[in-house]
Amino acid sequence: MLQQIRKLFEQIGGDADVEVRDEKDVRMISAALLTEVATVDQKLDDRERQTLVQVLQQHYQLDAETAGELMENALAHREQATSLFEFTKTVNDQFSEKDKYLLVRQMWQVAFSDEVIEAFEEHLIRRVAELIYLPHGLFTRARAEARGME
Repeated sequence: MLQQIRKLFEQIGGDADVEVRDEKDVRMISAALLTEVATVDQKLDDRERQTLVQVLQQHYQLDAETAGELMENALAHREQATSLFEFTKTVNDQFSEKDKYLLVRQMWQVAFSDEVIEAFEEHLIRRVAELIYLPHGLFTRARAEARGME
């Protein structure tokens, strides 16, 4: 998956339609990170899948089909993932602090959707929050808000 994201990064900056690709890239990065949370425990529960699609739909105002395709694309390219750094670099470059907070909250939403927080899920979310420089207070607030959304 990171290989595909890397290709998307290479496309940014050369053409006049960068804005269109930027939005697409941001959605793909969000889908990739949310998918990582959903699959870090090596199983994808139907509740996690449903929550992931709903989060993408709501946040990016997508229809169910487009959100589902985005998730499936992220899942299909998951094996190519090599590092979180490439994702988080773009998050740091393109997301405001509010967007970073929302991303972490969405990651928690996916993690909470199967009613079990695995150690791998928590570690991944914590690591992403650190790499995107989200203050610890916002990290814990995101977790608490996501828990209340169950």
